[in-house]
Amino acid sequence: MNPMPLVLLDLFTIVIFTAIGLSFLAVIMLCIWVGNRRYDGVGYWLTSSLLILGYGFIMAEQLWLFKLDNYASHSWLNAMRPNILLCFAVCLISHGFHRFLKIKQSLFWLYGAQCLFILPLYFYGSTTEMPALYTSSVLTVSVSISLIFNSGYLLSYQAKQYGMTRLICLFTCVLSLVLNITRFALLTSDQAVLNCIEITTAIACINLLMTQCFLTFCYLMFCTQRNAFSLRHMSFIDPLANIYNRRGYQHAIAALAPHKEAAVMILDIDHFKNINDEYGHAAGDLVIKDIAMIISKACGSTCVYARTGGEEFSIYSPLISAKIMDNLAEQIRLSIMEHTSTKEALEIKVTASIGIAVGQSVNIFALEEEADKALYQAKSEGRNCTVMQLSMAS
Repeated sequence: MNPMPLVLLDLFTIVIFTAIGLSFLAVIMLCIWVGNRRYDGVGYWLTSSLLILGYGFIMAEQLWLFKLDNYASHSWLNAMRPNILLCFAVCLISHGFHRFLKIKQSLFWLYGAQCLFILPLYFYGSTTEMPALYTSSVLTVSVSISLIFNSGYLLSYQAKQYGMTRLICLFTCVLSLVLNITRFALLTSDQAVLNCIEITTAIACINLLMTQCFLTFCYLMFCTQRNAFSLRHMSFIDPLANIYNRRGYQHAIAALAPHKEAAVMILDIDHFKNINDEYGHAAGDLVIKDIAMIISKACGSTCVYARTGGEEFSIYSPLISAKIMDNLAEQIRLSIMEHTSTKEALEIKVTASIGIAVGQSVNIFALEEEADKALYQAKSEGRNCTVMQLSMAS
């Protein structure tokens, strides 16, 4: 029996190492999915990882049969089906990013491009006398298409918020693309290289394991950041009104561009306790939601607004005149007065009192204090009215 050539020994070791490494990565991906399966796209990443793991074990099995055959036949390299399996797994990676990032572009272009290029190569490669070259062609083209789409998704507006994680994933896509093209170039450059396919197969194994390792790390980072965004949303958003709470309100004001003058409006629902006592807390919650919706529609993106108390709302606007703020307050007050909250057979009408302070924006707390005084005056004057304080807060 001829001794095993060193290159084949190294190849067999690399394939086994790749299969074991892919097993660990699949377990990690399963753990990521268990903790983050509520997010669209993570299930596709898990399925892709399992398919890639299956591909790794198929390679290891075929190479073992190659070893038992005393390395006499390279037929194991000519199998098209395992490469098609890997092509589908790569598509699922892009599919997962499409769903996770909520990309609006249709997935038709991803799968359409795959079918347009892959199917002709697959059927022609199944009948050709040089299937090893065409199996590599199928894989290279498929991976290239998916990585190009993947890069497009990562460069989209929806992915910008993920910062460094997005850049690491982009680097992984580019590196994998370069390695796949390099492998294909080696195959086509010299017939001797094609006959000694073990070298390029070793490159494929290393590329597969390294890419999957980077991608699993990226999956974890993307899910971690999405969880951080969710926690931030929970800490900044009032769950009932679905607008800022006090913490989010203060954070949003601090993030505004520098400005010299500002206006603060504080709105309080009149006799809100009576609504809870007469109609129940569910009806009171409905009123809170309706008023938050009225404020959102009236303010749009020009103001920062929040539910800062039980029945109290605050609105902050930089660089706005006293007249415009007074008109906005009256618009909100009249909309609340004319609105009817409906719950089953109940029709609930409420009014609101509003206090406004306009002045220097250096000290937001002084402006809020002046607006609170104006609100107290509005309550004293019979409620359902607007009172403005022109402040020199500093």
